[in-house]
Amino acid sequence: MPSVVGHPQGNIEAIAFVIKFLEGLGFDIRITDIEKTEQPTIIAHYPGRLSDNKIVIYGHYDVAPVKELNSWVSEEAFTLENINGRLYGRGIADNKGPLMARMIALKSLILSDKAIPEILWLIQGEEEITQGDRVAHDIFKDEIPAFGAPVYIEETGFNDLDSNTQIAFLWSPDKSDSELIPWHSLLESSLDSPRIEYRHLNKLNGIKACPLLYNLPKNAVYMGFGPNDRLHFIHRDNESLNENKLLKHQQQFEKFLANYALYNDES
Repeated sequence: MPSVVGHPQGNIEAIAFVIKFLEGLGFDIRITDIEKTEQPTIIAHYPGRLSDNKIVIYGHYDVAPVKELNSWVSEEAFTLENINGRLYGRGIADNKGPLMARMIALKSLILSDKAIPEILWLIQGEEEITQGDRVAHDIFKDEIPAFGAPVYIEETGFNDLDSNTQIAFLWSPDKSDSELIPWHSLLESSLDSPRIEYRHLNKLNGIKACPLLYNLPKNAVYMGFGPNDRLHFIHRDNESLNENKLLKHQQQFEKFLANYALYNDES
């Protein structure tokens, strides 16, 4: 699905796929401002189960344009291909791979008898837009405070290939690093001995271009983890992800949500 700027049909197909999948899991779906953009934000709400905790998850279904089709090692940039344990395809790392892994993780969790937090999943379609105003900003500005969650999950995270260490981002606009220490236990119990870094995911166009980071409440707790590494080549030809790391992210995301559903912040 080539869900890129200027390709309405590809965006329609991507939106329809996500909506059908999440509605099948019991999510309530809303799309607003459809008249303003062909790449609207999907607002997905899950009521939760056996938990009073709330969480906001961020993602996007749009992808960067392909520059040189002939430069790809795979046969077709928009057809997923496994080459030596890495999955190649435009958008696999940014952000369709992590997004799909999380959708599958939610399906597995919902089919279990485990507790699930109340979820607001904001999946925008304007992440890769480089010109003009993003309609998503106004939507995030309204939806985030109305939902009132304390925790916000970034679209993906990173892995250090040199040390084979998983990196977890932990950050807050206002809270100090020491105030975030109580959240270490949640990350450490859900991930594989992560290296916790007090920062947010780097954004190509800066914080102001990201509707999540720009609209975070001052006391928000922001976390990011995922399957990406320095070989992912996002925004470039031959974008890819390690197949095993993507599968691990699916498993870890399910575990993280189950753990967070029962988490009690005593800070």
